[in-house]
Amino acid sequence: MKKNIFLIIFALSTCLNVFSQDEITKIIVARHAEKENDGTKNPSLSEAGKIRAEKLKDLFVDVKIDKLFSTNYKRTIETLQPIAASKKLDIVNYNPNDLSFAKDLISTEKGKTVLVVGHSNTCPKLVNSLIDESKYQNLDENDYGKIWIITFKNDKKIDCILLNY
Repeated sequence: MKKNIFLIIFALSTCLNVFSQDEITKIIVARHAEKENDGTKNPSLSEAGKIRAEKLKDLFVDVKIDKLFSTNYKRTIETLQPIAASKKLDIVNYNPNDLSFAKDLISTEKGKTVLVVGHSNTCPKLVNSLIDESKYQNLDENDYGKIWIITFKNDKKIDCILLNY
């Protein structure tokens, strides 16, 4: 009898523990790598951009990434392709003008780590929306090495760091 009571208490405490655990969500936002200057609206990555895309892959080699998001442009998709190949992940397109995307990310990707690649004018807006502040301005057109890592605990932002790579 005592053994059964112990098992019931243990099972209940384990269940309660599972429900009370904090869910940590990490959203990583990066600008695409260097693009060709070919005069088109949808250029591919330049050679320097391909090297930077490989560096980005190497940077996250030991990080579990659950999902990859990209705008529907060659340069953003090509920036993510090395990571997608190494982690065997698909690249999901998102609309950078959809203002609800940031809040949807926090709720739909809860407990996961996702990487979002955008542009000089969309990454800061996305980060500002995620952190609910107007902290970051558009990037300089030649600034390709920025990464933000925003951490949420149970839907509440607990940290936002900006890195250069």
